Amino acid sequence: MLLVIFGLHMAPQNRSWGLWLALVLQFAVYPQVAFWLANRATDTLHAEVRHMWLDALSLGGWIAMLHFPLWISFAAATGAMQNLTLYRGVRGWMEALVLLLLGCGVVGWATAWTLQPQTDALVTVLSIIALSLYLFSVSLDSQRRSVRLRAVRQELRGKEHALQQQLAQIQSLQAELRDQARRDALTGLFNRRHLGDLMAHELARCARDGQPLSLLMIDIDHFKRINDTYGHQVGDDVLRETARLLGERARASDLLFRYGGEEFLLVLLPADAGVAKEVAEELRQRYAASPLTTGSNPAMATLSIGISTFADHGVTFVSLIEAADQALYRAKRAGRNRVEVA
Repeated sequence: MLLVIFGLHMAPQNRSWGLWLALVLQFAVYPQVAFWLANRATDTLHAEVRHMWLDALSLGGWIAMLHFPLWISFAAATGAMQNLTLYRGVRGWMEALVLLLLGCGVVGWATAWTLQPQTDALVTVLSIIALSLYLFSVSLDSQRRSVRLRAVRQELRGKEHALQQQLAQIQSLQAELRDQARRDALTGLFNRRHLGDLMAHELARCARDGQPLSLLMIDIDHFKRINDTYGHQVGDDVLRETARLLGERARASDLLFRYGGEEFLLVLLPADAGVAKEVAEELRQRYAASPLTTGSNPAMATLSIGISTFADHGVTFVSLIEAADQALYRAKRAGRNRVEVA
């Protein structure tokens, strides 16, 4: 459209063939070359910006070459400044203004600064139409970009929400796995691995506060005989039922673990040896009087319990476990179904 507008304006002015050739090269050939170069550039945005700089510089020269026709100058200058503003903001607007003035200055100085602002009606109308269509195309493109950007943002928000849900699920699974790693799969009680971590903290607290702590090492009497007589499935049922009964009869402040095999460990917090023996005797008597639900006929079993107390029988977890083990073995050697204190 600029080619047509510039040509219509130049037609009655008897311009040289060289200027007509420059007009065709500028507005018909150069845009194709610039497009071809930009598509093949490593940095396409920088290539486009360079072409916009050339546009602003050359349009400034054409404005002066045509002797500053008002509507043509307005349309050309607006297009050049709008292009660079879209891509480079206020800095681009300033660059376009400087390059337009530079192009005008060089060509204006060469052509003795002739001023002819008038344009005929057709050129004026076409200039207004060209500028309006250009601004419409820029606005339409901006609207489409805004719609796409909004859609992308909504998609990103959706993905972010989904990612947050996945992270929450992963954290939940990690917490579940950590809990599973700390618990015995058969009975659901805390296992031996978690016992070591927890006891280090509890013993340090008891030492700091001067409070007693007691361990009850609990063993199901003749458990191997139960396995051999009734099978391992019944043995597993006995272990689960024992864990349930011990859990029901332990205090809220106590900690119950499956120590290994048919052995359980009950940590009494706080409790000295006297309190621990009372609790152990109550557990032993109630367990002996309670039939175990094993999925078939109820079975009866008894417990042997060994007790050790911090700091009477040791100040470390290892020493307390050894003392409780020795007390448990003494209970078994003395006939089982009894409580012994280290």
